[in-house]
Amino acid sequence: MNLNKIKSILPDFQMSHFNMFDTIIFLKWETTLDNNSWEEHTNLILGMTSPDNYKIFIEFVDVNSWRFHGSGKISGFYIKDMTVRGYENNSKYEVGDYEENEIGFYCSDVIIKSFERR
Repeated sequence: MNLNKIKSILPDFQMSHFNMFDTIIFLKWETTLDNNSWEEHTNLILGMTSPDNYKIFIEFVDVNSWRFHGSGKISGFYIKDMTVRGYENNSKYEVGDYEENEIGFYCSDVIIKSFERR
């Protein structure tokens, strides 16, 4: 995962800082076809905002074990790198919220599409 788009605005940003986002404003499923293997993959584009007026759009590649309940209000968002635990390629990252269990899934890659202060 490349955090350069975020670090250009917030230089000290770390993966643990994703908990600043508390509202989901955009959610889009997208099925893509791998040009080499001809396998279908489901990607998720998620837009979120923070109380500090930051807005982010993130693409999650090859999403599996998808769970979403609720209104879009979450208590802290996280992205955990699971490769250090030896997880498979299609489950490199675990994504979810801390308290409400409103959203959760695994994915193979995370792409920061945009990050800005509103």
